Amino acid sequence: MDWVIDCSCAAALFLPDESSSKVKSFISDLPEDSTLWIPALWWYEMTNVLTVAERKNRISHSEILKIIHLFDQFNLNTDNSSGAQFSNKVYELTRLYKLSAYDATYLELSMRKEAGLASLDKQLLNATKEAGVKVFDQGI
Repeated sequence: MDWVIDCSCAAALFLPDESSSKVKSFISDLPEDSTLWIPALWWYEMTNVLTVAERKNRISHSEILKIIHLFDQFNLNTDNSSGAQFSNKVYELTRLYKLSAYDATYLELSMRKEAGLASLDKQLLNATKEAGVKVFDQGI
């Protein structure tokens, strides 16, 4: 099965917390034929998470450079959908599920790719379940 992985889930791989081991197990247990999808938005979000973590002294500059290099090893497939039609779909999901446009972007991608969604965001996971999309939610 293919999966969309959001920034909250990916960040747990690099910024240890109570969810890190479950996310690491999820990623390492994925079948080889699984595809990991991310929207283009993910790159901006992830860079921001790393920047904020560095500012809060949770992670060093050299660790961030290593993490960014590791992104290539995850074989992430970036979806670059954009434009008015795409914005309309995202907007409709924001209204239907009361999500931010950022979270709705992950849901839209999961629905379009018929992929599960891996997230740590409870509101996004609830909306995803309501939409009938499979989730990795670590028992949330």
